[in-house]
Amino acid sequence: MKNESLGAWVRDYGWLLLILLSAAAFRFHDLADVPPGLTHDEADHGLTAWQIASAGLREIYFTVGYGREPLYDYLSAGLMAFLGPSFLAGRLVSAFASLIMIAAIIAWVRRGFGRSAALLTGAGLAVGFWPVMSGRQALRSILLPTLFALAVLIFWLAVQRVLADEGRPGSPDARFRQLPLFIAAGVLLGLTFYTYIPARALWLVFPALLIYWLLWHRDVLREVWKQTGIMLLVMLVVAAPLLHYLVTNPGAETRITQLAQPLLAARQGELGLLAQHAMSSLRLFFVEGDPAWRYNIAGRPLLGPLFGGLFLVGLLLLLWQTIRGDARSARLPGSAAFLSMAWLLLGFLPSLVTGPALSMTQAIGMQPMLYLLPAAALSVGGALLVGDDRWKIRPVLVSAALLLYGAVAVTTYRDYFIVWAESPEVRVQYEATMVAAIDYLNASGQGEVTVSTITPGPYHSPALAQMVLSNADVTLRWFDGRGSLLLPRAANATLVLPGFTPIPDALMPYLDTADLVETMPLRDTDLDRPLRFLKLDREAMSESWRERLTPVQAQFAENVVLTGYEIQPATAGPSARVNLVTAWQALQPLEGVVLFTHILGPEGVPIAQADQLDVPGTSWQRGDTFLQLHQMTLPPDISAGEYQVAVGVYNAFEGRRLVLQGEDGVSDLLPVSSLVVRP
Repeated sequence: MKNESLGAWVRDYGWLLLILLSAAAFRFHDLADVPPGLTHDEADHGLTAWQIASAGLREIYFTVGYGREPLYDYLSAGLMAFLGPSFLAGRLVSAFASLIMIAAIIAWVRRGFGRSAALLTGAGLAVGFWPVMSGRQALRSILLPTLFALAVLIFWLAVQRVLADEGRPGSPDARFRQLPLFIAAGVLLGLTFYTYIPARALWLVFPALLIYWLLWHRDVLREVWKQTGIMLLVMLVVAAPLLHYLVTNPGAETRITQLAQPLLAARQGELGLLAQHAMSSLRLFFVEGDPAWRYNIAGRPLLGPLFGGLFLVGLLLLLWQTIRGDARSARLPGSAAFLSMAWLLLGFLPSLVTGPALSMTQAIGMQPMLYLLPAAALSVGGALLVGDDRWKIRPVLVSAALLLYGAVAVTTYRDYFIVWAESPEVRVQYEATMVAAIDYLNASGQGEVTVSTITPGPYHSPALAQMVLSNADVTLRWFDGRGSLLLPRAANATLVLPGFTPIPDALMPYLDTADLVETMPLRDTDLDRPLRFLKLDREAMSESWRERLTPVQAQFAENVVLTGYEIQPATAGPSARVNLVTAWQALQPLEGVVLFTHILGPEGVPIAQADQLDVPGTSWQRGDTFLQLHQMTLPPDISAGEYQVAVGVYNAFEGRRLVLQGEDGVSDLLPVSSLVVRP
């Protein structure tokens, strides 16, 4: 009797527990260090979440970057209230969301396809490369399949109970006894709109299911169409605040316009781009996957050969069940199969439109179905093999399933934690070198630190640093050393120079007073080498700059003063490159500011120009001094003679130039030098 009870417990709960524990192990193992840093998207999520937790930020839509739905950031903020400004908060939200999704999918698949298919689907989601990847990244996309799976589960429970209640004695409104479940499913569907853009198409699974019932199972439709309509109405009510905001603020969401270009072209009769994206996206399943290292081993397909074949068998099986029904489903024959195929198609739809690039996030809505189809094929195949020899064959099949998914687990561990996480390209994408620099500053940094990076804007490397920096004695400043140098107002400062931002030859002499403190021993395979730390003495460096620069004193608006320049060379021939180094003193920050340089022709028309600013205006602080390198190439047909070189400042966001102070109130261009062009 005890053995029978133990066997029943293992059958009912043991395998489920093993699956969830395996999923948890893959998601929480070494979560602080893998991925090996942060992408700017993850850092932006963390920055917004911390603003919610600490500064009372309350928005229904965040316009950071290309625009972002808010639910993930609010959940991360809840954890940050306890953890502080840590990127781990976001990763923990993703890990828990992924586990909830697996549990919800197992519960639904068990009701729609049986226990074996449910456990096999859960096993695939627990140890598959794609689910493990998405369950460890601090990105909002993981919430979409989680909430949608919960909505499907609750909706299915409600429908099953309505059909079970049919014919029972009671009030005429007995079919509405399950209305709270339909309302709960509607709330969850409405919340999906607050997770990720593809949610705006995925909900169409339910209208499609109603149409299926209309064509194939009108008895089911008669019982549940009103409740399903109420569910969809609740969904719209919950989503309405966000939808209203997006309609009334069309400029807030730039990503939609970019992603919809193939559809906009198709509306004009140009189907080529859409067809190209669709055909290339179909290769994602078995041939060639997402090419971006950020979320995949570049080119790795979603499924290998074995599971790819099982996926195709499962697809045919579900199509057969949709048409002919499934005797095990009682009053819902074929409905689970149809819902699954609609879910797969609508979840994959974004990648069909946008192409394979970044499909690991764009197509995340279909992720659960990718693993259901092979599981359905294995489940049906196993049932056919068992036949009447249940006690002889079943142990063999269970052992085979353990070996199969165990092999998937081993492969995923190798591919994710070793191949992917250790890839030099991944370490670049996740700014591992910048994280190493911040770790160094956490241990021994002090005072003003200027950091050179290819992404000095506020929502890129600075956002990452805010999630990683814990040393309160360090104040970080940002610039791009490939075209500028920043000297902060402090008497002494530290300069951080990664290998990706080498100082150009034209600016190297301006660093002659800097002292090398340390060169960090990065990995031999790291592409962003070397990582150097230099000590800056403001007085010595300022004196060195003054010796090289021709002095000027010209203030633009209330924001910045031009203090000097150096032109290299002062005499040049046609097609020659001319370098102009300008020195500036910041007065107050200005978003969207850009410096420009013109070489003016005989009639004052620019014949060469350079618009550049590598010290973002949003980070300017009064007393800062910085250099900007302007590189211009002379036209090959330029005539010999003397040409004026002029500089100015403009606001790219407002489309206007900053006016020179002390002039006539309208001058916005300052001639600073002349260039002699020889024949």
